[in-house]
Amino acid sequence: MKYVVCAFALMCTLLGVAMPAQADRCTRSLKKVQGYTVVSVTQVDGEFQGCDFGKIIRLMDGTALKCSSYGYTYAYMPDAVVFAKQATYQGKTFVMIKLLVEGELFDMEPTLLK
Repeated sequence: MKYVVCAFALMCTLLGVAMPAQADRCTRSLKKVQGYTVVSVTQVDGEFQGCDFGKIIRLMDGTALKCSSYGYTYAYMPDAVVFAKQATYQGKTFVMIKLLVEGELFDMEPTLLK
């Protein structure tokens, strides 16, 4: 049980939620990543000014992701956690990606840089 509490507190910290006063908010936030796997813990390369549809976000580990949602927050080289979840729909397999930056979750798409 102690490990569950520790994991919950860690996830709340990653999501930018204080414990225990805002535990309900943390639970709601965790529901958004249920079934996802943490793929990497890294940093945004340079300034992060939120997401806008189609905007490319470069990460320090060399990954680049394309925003498929909108949200604004500003930080310089903030920590970033990449979550991924594989799904199958009508016989086709695809990957859903979420990016956690400054306590905000953004829907993302994989992208190849030229």
